[in-house]
Amino acid sequence: MDDFLQSHRVRITPLTPVHVGSGEVLEPYQYVLKNREVWVLDPVRLIETLPEAAAGEYLSAIERGPFEARKRLGELADRHDLEAAVSWRAPAGAGFERFLGQALRRGTGELGLRLFPRALEGAYLPGSSLKGAIRTTIVFDASRNELAASFAEEQLAWVGKHDLVWEHPKGNLARGRWKKTSGEGRILLPYSPKRMRSYERKAALSINQAYEATVLQAPFKKGKPDITSDPFRALGVSDSSPLASTEFHLIEVYGSRKDPAAPTGIVQLAQVWTKGAVEANLRFHGGLLTHKHSALGRSGRALRSQLRGLAENAYERLINLADGELYEFERRGWNEAARAMERVLEAIEGCLTDDGALRKPYRFPLRLGYGSGELSMRLAEFIEYPTPRGPRRIEPISRKLSERLPLGWVLVEVVE
Repeated sequence: MDDFLQSHRVRITPLTPVHVGSGEVLEPYQYVLKNREVWVLDPVRLIETLPEAAAGEYLSAIERGPFEARKRLGELADRHDLEAAVSWRAPAGAGFERFLGQALRRGTGELGLRLFPRALEGAYLPGSSLKGAIRTTIVFDASRNELAASFAEEQLAWVGKHDLVWEHPKGNLARGRWKKTSGEGRILLPYSPKRMRSYERKAALSINQAYEATVLQAPFKKGKPDITSDPFRALGVSDSSPLASTEFHLIEVYGSRKDPAAPTGIVQLAQVWTKGAVEANLRFHGGLLTHKHSALGRSGRALRSQLRGLAENAYERLINLADGELYEFERRGWNEAARAMERVLEAIEGCLTDDGALRKPYRFPLRLGYGSGELSMRLAEFIEYPTPRGPRRIEPISRKLSERLPLGWVLVEVVE
């Protein structure tokens, strides 16, 4: 029965702001900033709450565009009590307030608010986001094993004995296979992810799927990964309990080749999870694991023994990544972000006992959601891609900072 179905409850705590988008954007005329809070309004209740003349002003302003509607809504909030129209509310960050005020004065800027997935009980962390972060951790470990790679402290990089190269027939980029060769621990992409041609973009999904199947030792059928044998079908992750505390932040992109430390002017306003732990369930269903010798089969056994393997892999990868991020933040003079990364590193180091063993119950870091980007999701530690000047490693220049803090770091603790 142990092999058939196992379940673990985990507690997830944000170490830095986390944003996972739902695809829903709150329009400027659907919220108002009041007493350092964002009040999200129900349009029907708002019309019913306002006097008839004021409701007419509001509807006319919407027809003239989002900025006019947002300004008029702010004026109406100063003249009328809108409490009865509030669906929910959340604190606003200082950067959010400053940007919103400046944008309204100028009449330009993106004022839509990107929201977390939400149910009747409130915002929640979707299980698909947590599963994606776990999948990345397992694929990273499988890649490291395939490349025979280890972290070289003197080079601050992962170095291995093998490379993985995509071999394909001429004129058919999508139909190929990943071949292991002697090398330095690199995944050699057949295209540049920075400047993909249309045929490369079409082939990328097949190439990525073949890569995962190769390193996870999953079966192929007629030269393609057998999706019915995807080992991650055996791993289920529930949506979390409602998020205890969210805020609205200004998310800015910092860093360019011209000036690695300066803001680029690219911004978003978004709901972020900032504090308070939530819980979710991880389920390993052995009956769905049709290919027992896959990497998840091995990781599955680790899952059934209190997630030890996952905790080890996440710790080893992310403590090096966090250390590198701290170095970058200090080098660029981002003091608030650097202090936040020091706290992240302290939390990651707390996953081990004083003698270097995994602390029980197991705990491990993950990166998830918006802003985890190339550093996390594309196995940037190993990838090289072709350029006119020769192969090049992925080295992200820009960073997304939420109220000047790094995004997407969480701590996962096994509860039972």
